[in-house]
Amino acid sequence: MLSRVRVSRGISKIAVTIIIAVIVIAIGAFLYTSYSGMYSPKPPSTPTTTAPQTTATQQQQAPQIQATLTILASSGDPTLAPYLRLVASDFMKANPNVKVEVQLVPFAQLVQTALTALQNQNPSPDIIIFYPSQAPTLGPYLVDMRKYLDSGVFNKSDIPFSSMLPVHLLDEKGNLIKISGIPFQQVFGYVIVYRKSIFENQQLAREFKDKYGFDLNPNTWTSWDQMIKAAEFIQSKKESLGIKYALLFPNGLTQSIFNGFVGIFYSYATQDPCTDVAPGSVGGYWTYFKEVNGKIVPTLNCTAGIKALETYKKLVQFQPPIDVQAMEYDQLRDFFLTGDYAMVAAWTAFIPIYNNASVSKVAGDIGVAPLPGGASGQAPTFAGINPYSKYPDLAAKLIAMMISPEEYRKGAEQIGFVPATYSGLKVASEVPATSWVKPLIKIVEEQRTVDLKRVTIVNSITNFFTELRPIFIKNVADFLRGKQSAEETINNIVNDWIKIMKIAA
Repeated sequence: MLSRVRVSRGISKIAVTIIIAVIVIAIGAFLYTSYSGMYSPKPPSTPTTTAPQTTATQQQQAPQIQATLTILASSGDPTLAPYLRLVASDFMKANPNVKVEVQLVPFAQLVQTALTALQNQNPSPDIIIFYPSQAPTLGPYLVDMRKYLDSGVFNKSDIPFSSMLPVHLLDEKGNLIKISGIPFQQVFGYVIVYRKSIFENQQLAREFKDKYGFDLNPNTWTSWDQMIKAAEFIQSKKESLGIKYALLFPNGLTQSIFNGFVGIFYSYATQDPCTDVAPGSVGGYWTYFKEVNGKIVPTLNCTAGIKALETYKKLVQFQPPIDVQAMEYDQLRDFFLTGDYAMVAAWTAFIPIYNNASVSKVAGDIGVAPLPGGASGQAPTFAGINPYSKYPDLAAKLIAMMISPEEYRKGAEQIGFVPATYSGLKVASEVPATSWVKPLIKIVEEQRTVDLKRVTIVNSITNFFTELRPIFIKNVADFLRGKQSAEETINNIVNDWIKIMKIAA
C-alpha cells in the first residue's frame, strides 16, 4: 500500500531496459540518533621478534576477528535497530571470529549512502536494509538472491510471494532477471489503531448500532462510509469521552498525502473497470497507471480517482486543518500518544510506541484493524547484499538467521518485532506483545493476484518519485484546502504527469 520513500534517483550504469517491481508502502518519521559503524580491516601483524606473550586465557577471551560484517539501516523504526542488534549479537556468539556492526543513518540519507558505496564498489556495508520504494534505485546494484533461495539458504516456501514483489527485477518483456533482497520485517499500513475503551464500550456500541445499523467495531467495517459515520458519531461525543478528535489520518505535505491516498484509491479502483485493477491484487503505486496500445497512461482520471479524493477529504475533516497542522509520520506517531484521538490510521511499526506506558497515555488500550475495502497493504523491510562485500556468503548466512523462527520469537517477545515469513507471523500472533498482528495476516494471504508486467509499469517511469510525486502532493493539498474541486485536482495531476513523464527506453 504505502511506501516509505524520500529519495529516488535514476540509475546511470544499469541498462535502461531493466524494470524493477516495487509495491507501496513505509516509514517517514524517526526517533533514533544515527551512528556509524565503519568497516574494520585486520590489523597488521606484529613481527615475531617483538611480539608480546599472550596467555591461553587471553586468547580465549579475545578471539581473533577474521571477518567484519556491516549492516546499513535507517534510524527511526522503534523495533528495527533493536532487532538487528539482537540478531547481530546472536550471530557473533555462534561465530566468535565474526564481528557484526550496525550502522544507522537518517531515513532520507539511506539511499544516497548506500548508492555511493555501491557505485564506488566499496566492500562495506555488506548488508543494506531497504524499503519497497527504494528498491528501484538500489535493486540493480545488489546481489541476485536467487542463488541463495534456490540452494536452500533461505526457505522460499515460507516467504509470501506478495512480499517479494518489490524486489523482483524484470526486463522489458516481463522476464525475471534478479531478486534483489529478502523480506525480514513486515510492516502493515495503513491500519486502524483504535482506543478499545471507546470502541468496545457496550453502551456506545448499542447506541451506535441502533442509529446506524452496523457495528462500532472497526474490524467489521467494510466501507469508508462506515468508518466516516463511526468517526462522526465519536466526534459528537468527544467531550464525554475525554478526547478532542475522532480520527487522525495522514495528510502530510512531504510524503503521507501520497501514501494516505493510495489505499483509498485502491479500494475504489478494484471496483472500477476503467482502472483494470483486479480485486485481490497487491496494492501499490502501480494502480496509478496502465498500458493502452503500448502507451503508459494514468488511471487517476477514472471515476475511482474522483471518489477517492472526495472520501479522502471526509476522512481528514476530524483533525486540525492542513494549514494548521499537516499530519506527517511524526504527527501520526506522536499525536495519538496524547490520548486526544479515538483512532488513527498508522503504520504497525508505531504500535510498540503507542503501547509504551512511559510515553503513551493510550498504552494497553489499543486495538488494531485493517482499513476497509482492502486498503491496508504491506511494506516489508528488505535485506540486500553488496556484491563487493568480501563475505557475501557469510552475509547471506546472517540474513538467514534474521528470518529464522528462533530469532523471530526472541524479536517478538523482547522487542515487539513483526516477522515477514508465514511461520514468523504465526509465532508473532501467539506472543502477547504482537498478538495484534493476527487479524492482519489475512492481508498477506489474500493479496495474491499479480500481473508482474503491470506492477512494474510504474518503475519504468524514471521521474515518478522525483517529479510526479510533488505534483500530486501539491494538487491534493490544494484540494484539501478547498482551493479546487476534485475534478480540477485530478485533471491538473494527470495533465502535468503526461507532460513531464519520462519513460525508460
